[in-house]
Amino acid sequence: MTDDEIPKGEPVRAFAVPITGKFATAAAGVLKFYRERAENGFPETAPPTGSPFMTDIATMTAMAEPEATARMSLHSMLIEIVGLSFETALDHVRALEHDIVRDPAPVWSPLVSARAALESCLFLEYLIDPSISCNLRLARCAGLWRKDTDHASNAARVFGPEQQAEAASMDAYVTQALADAKALERRNARGNLVGYEVDGERATLDFSITERARTALPAWLPMPYGLLSGAAHSRPWMTDRARKTGADTGSGLVGEAATVMTALMVAMASLEMSLKAWQGYFGLDLGETLDKLEEHRRQGHLYLLGMAHAVES
Repeated sequence: MTDDEIPKGEPVRAFAVPITGKFATAAAGVLKFYRERAENGFPETAPPTGSPFMTDIATMTAMAEPEATARMSLHSMLIEIVGLSFETALDHVRALEHDIVRDPAPVWSPLVSARAALESCLFLEYLIDPSISCNLRLARCAGLWRKDTDHASNAARVFGPEQQAEAASMDAYVTQALADAKALERRNARGNLVGYEVDGERATLDFSITERARTALPAWLPMPYGLLSGAAHSRPWMTDRARKTGADTGSGLVGEAATVMTALMVAMASLEMSLKAWQGYFGLDLGETLDKLEEHRRQGHLYLLGMAHAVES
């Protein structure tokens, strides 16, 4: 039997088999090809007039000073964060490519890398969602910037006085920058900061990753975040499966091809979501790139299905 055939007459639970070396190598290759095409699929053209990006720029430059400059500065930081988020996602996908082929085979680590890539892409999509207004975009950025500054201040307490002074200086800078941009603080009845408002548009300090994943990811991917979190947080309901699989083979924890495939699909869906958000916001034509990614994903899935269930002759 060839290595891409599925045994006939036998029930097959897709990818519910241990990871083999051949499968791991093939899976890593499929993901690498997908990631490289997504990474290099951007046209070298400027955003066209009428794109949400250019509309945002026009909205801000039409405002009176100094508010116009303050909001443009906040928007520039937003774009910088978006680029950083995409680069971070690519870094996690590259790590996943290498993790898949390690010996001994991975158990849960692929899902952790996929979760990290997903969160980076959700961060990107949340900020450049092409369906929202410029004011809501800035309100979202204000909330995330404030939340990030708070995290930095908390971390500085561990490192010492010098880091605490730097964090305090950044906190003051952020407070002033948001005030200059007329990003108004929103507080609850107890006086706690809960978000920001920009010209009537409101956003929280952060966003629900679970809810964002449910609405922003491609429809072809079932909601994966519970599985990813179960692996990342080492919840027994999730991790015990590897022990049971290992018991069947007389070994310790055993990773399944299904885990690798879930990680691949999440990584691919995350990059697709990012490219679609980028296309929508900047008005760039990524249609050819997205079509090729879709074709590669479909073909790769079928190829790896046969590889996972191959029977040696």
